[in-house]
Amino acid sequence: MREAEGGGLRERKRRATRAAIERGALELALEHGYEHVTVEMICEYAMISPRTFFNYAGSKERAVLGIDPPLPASDRREAYAGGLGGSPLEDLVVTLVEGLADHGGVGPDTLRARHRILRENPSLAMKELARMEEAQNSIVDLVRARLVGDDPSRDSDPALDDETRMTVSLAMGVVHYLMQDWIAGGPAAGDGGVVRRATALARRVAGG
Repeated sequence: MREAEGGGLRERKRRATRAAIERGALELALEHGYEHVTVEMICEYAMISPRTFFNYAGSKERAVLGIDPPLPASDRREAYAGGLGGSPLEDLVVTLVEGLADHGGVGPDTLRARHRILRENPSLAMKELARMEEAQNSIVDLVRARLVGDDPSRDSDPALDDETRMTVSLAMGVVHYLMQDWIAGGPAAGDGGVVRRATALARRVAGG
């Protein structure tokens, strides 16, 4: 029991430290401009040492963009691969939305701040696009494995890659729409109603 409690406390401290680093990086970038923010300034804001900063974030760029890319955790990816009861598209939307909910420190204000900083710093925006492309490729691999797992004969299907990428594009489109709604004041990703709405949207978009 003590180990479980200790693990929970360590996880809460880890999340709090990560959130403080990201919040500091964003607020300082908005106040002083991204180029003028230093690691030392972020450390002072978050009340941590440079060593802790680099252990968590690694760079000022990553602190501003978000320390962890918005990808589903390994247990959610494994659950998706095994099937959640819906189509590959519907299950992927649920997995992505619930994955966003796992990043509990990311709220509408954080997303708005990041969008503003990216608009003001094109070079940083290009790095974010590259990071998102890498994340999307990871999801493509996940969906391909799911489709082949559902039907092993499809491994040699020439249409599989197109179907895989279309599934990912549709799912991410639904999630992007929900995030824009969230930023505008709609329900957060952690709201159970959002998952149901996301699934319904995916089903309607796919014509099911």
